[in-house]
Amino acid sequence: MEMTLQIVQTLAVVVGVIFGLAQLHQIQVQREAQGGAELLRSMQLPQTAATALLLYELPDNLSRDELKARLSAADLSAVIGLAALFESMGPLIARGHVPLDLYADYYRGSTIICWRKLRGYVEDQRADGYSNLFEWFQWLAERLEERRPFANDLPAHEMFKSWQTPADFEKLRRARRA
Repeated sequence: MEMTLQIVQTLAVVVGVIFGLAQLHQIQVQREAQGGAELLRSMQLPQTAATALLLYELPDNLSRDELKARLSAADLSAVIGLAALFESMGPLIARGHVPLDLYADYYRGSTIICWRKLRGYVEDQRADGYSNLFEWFQWLAERLEERRPFANDLPAHEMFKSWQTPADFEKLRRARRA
């Protein structure tokens, strides 16, 4: 009888641990989904999109003076605000609050392109004493550039054309990396 009670107790503990691990996994999935939703809210505002389009039209690596000469004060302010938004995403990703893969699905191209446009401006500002200006923006853009050569990426409409259910997402993503 005592042996049976110990077995039942052991099974209860094992089931409890398995349940706890399943709950932790579910919490992680929910956190990632919430992180993605927050990214969408903060980065898909009309002003953010307009500013990104404004940057896309500029040549890469403009100096501070060249950027100031090409943009109005209001546009320059919006550009710096967008850079600050990218800057704020770096620590969130580095700390694991938002998975890099999730961020990359939404903003990889925008982040890399905007960094290419603003690199000269940032370097000029750093040379004038702002040594850590937009350090997380740079870090994030560099991590995204390392992941896969930009020119070789398949667009989502091609990569996921055989998608049928959410379960297909990781399978198709892994096939892309192979």
